[in-house]
Parts: sequence; structure tokens; C-alpha cells
Amino acid sequence: MSIYTITPLPTLVAGIGALRALPEQLHRLHARALLLISDQGMAAAGWAGRVHDLLADRYPVDTFLAPPGEPCIATVDAGVTAARILGTGVAVVGLGGGTALDIAKLVAAVSAGTRPMQDYMMCANPYAGKLPSLMIPSTSGTGAEVTRTCVVTDADGRKSWAWGDELCPDVALLDPEITVTLPPTLTAATGIDAFVHAVEAATAQRINAIVEGYALQAIRLICTALATAVAEPHDLKARQQMQEAACLAGIAINQCGTGIAHNIGHALGTVAHLPHAIAVAIAMERSLAWSVDADPGRYQAVASAMRPGSSGNDVPHLFMELLEAADFDRAARPYHGTKVGYAGLLDSMLSAENLPMMANNARVPTQDEMGYLASRVVAGWPQGSL
Repeated sequence: MSIYTITPLPTLVAGIGALRALPEQLHRLHARALLLISDQGMAAAGWAGRVHDLLADRYPVDTFLAPPGEPCIATVDAGVTAARILGTGVAVVGLGGGTALDIAKLVAAVSAGTRPMQDYMMCANPYAGKLPSLMIPSTSGTGAEVTRTCVVTDADGRKSWAWGDELCPDVALLDPEITVTLPPTLTAATGIDAFVHAVEAATAQRINAIVEGYALQAIRLICTALATAVAEPHDLKARQQMQEAACLAGIAINQCGTGIAHNIGHALGTVAHLPHAIAVAIAMERSLAWSVDADPGRYQAVASAMRPGSSGNDVPHLFMELLEAADFDRAARPYHGTKVGYAGLLDSMLSAENLPMMANNARVPTQDEMGYLASRVVAGWPQGSL
């Protein structure tokens, strides 16, 4: 068996009321000023203001609200400028979904040096260090609060990557009360995103026994709690289980990576500008049976976590049941009219930034098979249903 390494994790503070631990954790990080990075949704829901008020009598606090859409280079650079204005001793607090957290993680790393964000894309240059950072997720999907990777849209509109130990936060606060204002459609989409993370990590080429435990427990929690969280938004038990599941799945992909659903999903984000959670869910539905068919035994543990007594061959059907139970089609419906062309999709699937996900899939596709998978996505698209 090959040697593997488990990279450090943030300090995790989880449970109802965990937000109250924020001042103590920032004191432990020796913060003297704060940049709170959030988004318009969290501001409208009142959470950005509540976090600001919780801290303002202890620290100078500046709030940076990210514009709508997924992270882009210009937004990160604007956040870096705001951090540098605050001077020395700055800590970065990220509050929101994956976009806000990825921006916060990047700002914390880029601000330690003098280069702009562009210079760190695809690990082009090493980071000069990082500012202390603490993440507070408002969704239960990306697991960005525990990962050392970030997705960034470059100046040409392509979804690309930044990664490194400097992007791993110091602390993550998981408070399920923050997630109760998340609409059912976003609860469903982000929950399925976490599920895709867990399945792809559990069956990845780089999987190991330690990370498999994180991934399989995430699957169990999602199959138990997601439908309830969608139907009963104020059920804090289900909300906490989903936060824990997303965190576990984030830990799993941080160690073992993702697969073909993320390859296709990132390509859909580039060519059709679909939200990440919608894109990877559609991509998994179109590709899962193909992946399972080559080696159902590789999916046996996933099947058992989804429904005890099931076999690996059952996983595609069980996934469809999960999508239905979470009413995922309602979340995907606004994007049914999106135009997706075969050539552009395949070209993006085969681009340098997406090839590592292809190579890490349970079934590693040939170039011809990549064409088949692209055609599966495009052929099913006009009907708009999963």
C-alpha cells in the first residue's frame, strides 16, 4: 500500500450557538483588527450585521461584501486591498456560502505578500504566508471551511484553481442556526454538492482508509437529514447533521480530491455559467452509472452508507431517489433553458485545470469516453429534467 499524508485541519467548533465562540477564537488567533468578508444574502438576512456587532466592541472591523456570482480574481484583489488598509494584526473572518469563504481564504493568503491574485492561479507562485482566518459557513455544501483549495474565475471567464496549505483556515465555526434562512432550493442544491463530494472522495483513486471514514459518514448523514432540512428549514437537528456532513465531505475531498462529476461540473460552470452545486449534481446524474458499471464493488461501501443492504449497482438508482427526496429538480428548473454545446463542453472537460479530476475518478476515462460523457450531458439537456 502506498504512503499517504493527512494534512492539518482547522479547529472545529460545532453546535447550536457556536457563533458565540467567535470572540474567544479570534483572541486565540491574536487578532487586533478584522476584515469580515460576507455576501449580499447574508447581509440581507441580518447575519453579517449580527457578526459585526458581536465583534465591533472588541476590534476595529471592516466589512467587505462580495458581489453576486462565484469568486473571481478582481473580487479577491479588492478584498486584499481592504485587508492591507487595516494594517498589521488583521484576521479575516469569512461568513457565507462557498463563494464568500473561498474569497476570504484567498484574501487571507494573498494579503500576506505583495503579488496580485493572478500570480497564484494554478500554483504559479508560492504564497508569502497567510493572515489568521476563521470561517463561518451559512450553507451545508462546499466544505470550504476546511479545505485548502479555492475555485476562481479568471479574466477570461474560465473556472480555475488555487490551492496550498495557506488556504486552509485556522478555525471553522459550524452553527446550524445560521443555515435556517437558506431557501429550500439552495438547501437541496448545496446538500447534493456535499453528497457528490463524499461519493467522489470515497471512490477516488487517491482514497485511503482514514479519509474513507469521513466520506462514508457524510453520506450517511446526508441520506438521513437532507430531505428533512429541505422540507423543515427550522429543524436544527437536521441542519446540524447537514453542516457536519458538508464538513466531513470537505475534509474528504481536501485529502483525496474529486472525480468526473466535478470535471464535468466545472466545465459546465465555464461554458454555461451554471452554479457549482447545480452543475456537479447534473454531472453526477449523467456519469454515475458509467462510473459504477466498470467496478460496482468499488461503490459497495457507498451503497451500504446510503441504504444498508444495498449493492454497488444500486448507487445510481439510490442517487436518483435522493435527488427526488430533496426536490432537486425544483432547484435546477431555472437553468433548464441554458444552452450547452458539445464541442465547448468537451474542450473544457479536457482543459488543464480539469484533467486532475478526470484522472482521480473511480473509472478513469479515455479521451473517447470523455466524448461519450460530454454527449450524455448534452443529449439529456433539452428535456431539462433529471
